[in-house]
Amino acid sequence: MLERAESNCVTIIPTFEDNFCYVVEYSTGNALLIDPAEPSKVWPVVSQMPLKITHIMATHHHWDHSGGNNEMVKLLKERGEEKVEVVGGRKDAVEGKTISVGDVDELELGKFKVSFLETPGHTNGHICYYFDSADETMVFTGDCLFVGGCGKFFEGSADEMFGSFMKLAVLPRSTLVYVGHEYTISNYSFATKAVQTDAVAARAQWAAEKRANGEFTVPSTIGDEIDSNVFMMAVLEKEGVNGGVWGGFLTKCGCAAGSSFLPAELLGKVREAKDKNLLK
Repeated sequence: MLERAESNCVTIIPTFEDNFCYVVEYSTGNALLIDPAEPSKVWPVVSQMPLKITHIMATHHHWDHSGGNNEMVKLLKERGEEKVEVVGGRKDAVEGKTISVGDVDELELGKFKVSFLETPGHTNGHICYYFDSADETMVFTGDCLFVGGCGKFFEGSADEMFGSFMKLAVLPRSTLVYVGHEYTISNYSFATKAVQTDAVAARAQWAAEKRANGEFTVPSTIGDEIDSNVFMMAVLEKEGVNGGVWGGFLTKCGCAAGSSFLPAELLGKVREAKDKNLLK
C-alpha cells in the first residue's frame, strides 16, 4: 500500500455522527469550505482560524452535506466577508447555490486548479472536487467514493456510478482522497466477506487500528482505493467476470455457476449485496 500523508492545507472538522467538513486553505489567509452542513460544529472552529472564507463547495444536495450553506454564509458575512460563493453541481438543487459547475468547468484558486467532476450515482447532480497543483493532488468525493466503499445509488444506477468511478480511477495514484463519511470499518467488514486478497485484509486491519486509536481514516489515496476498495475493484475488472477473486462472492449472491458479468453489472451486484446484507 502507498504511504499516506495528509495535506497541510486541509483541516478536518467532524460533523453529525460520521460526516466530514473540510477547510481548504488554498493560499495564505484564504480558504474554502467543503460540505459545512452543521454550522454549530463548523463555526466554532472556522471562526478561530485567521482565514477569509471565499467559497463553500457542496458535493451534493443532501441535508447532511449542504443543509448548512445558508447559515454559514450568514455567519461569514456577519463577521465581514463581503462575498461568499456557494458552488454546486449544475444538475443539483444545492442550498444557497450561486455558481453551478460541471465537467467542463475549472477554477484557479491559489496554487490549485480545481476541476469539477460530475459523478452521478448517489445523486444525479453529485460533484467531486479535484485539486491539482505542482506539489500535491487531492479529491473531495462526498458520497460517491468512500474509504473502502461507495455511496448508495439513491438517484442513479450502477452504470452511472461505474462512469463516475472511472473518472476517479484515472487520477494519479498518489491523489489524496477526502470522503464524506467515516464508514470505513463497516466497508471493510463487508469487503473481507466479499473477496479474499492481501490488500483488502491489510486495509481492514489498518482501519481497525486507526479507529481503535481514535483516528480518522481520511485521507486515503486513489491508489489504495484501486487496490482494496471492492467497488473500485469491480469497476476495474476485465469484461466477462465469472470467477477469480469474485468466484466465492458470486456464489454467495446466488449466481448460477458460469455466470458472467460486465464490470458495471458486477458493481451493481456488489452494491446490492451490501445493501441487502447478503454476505452474512
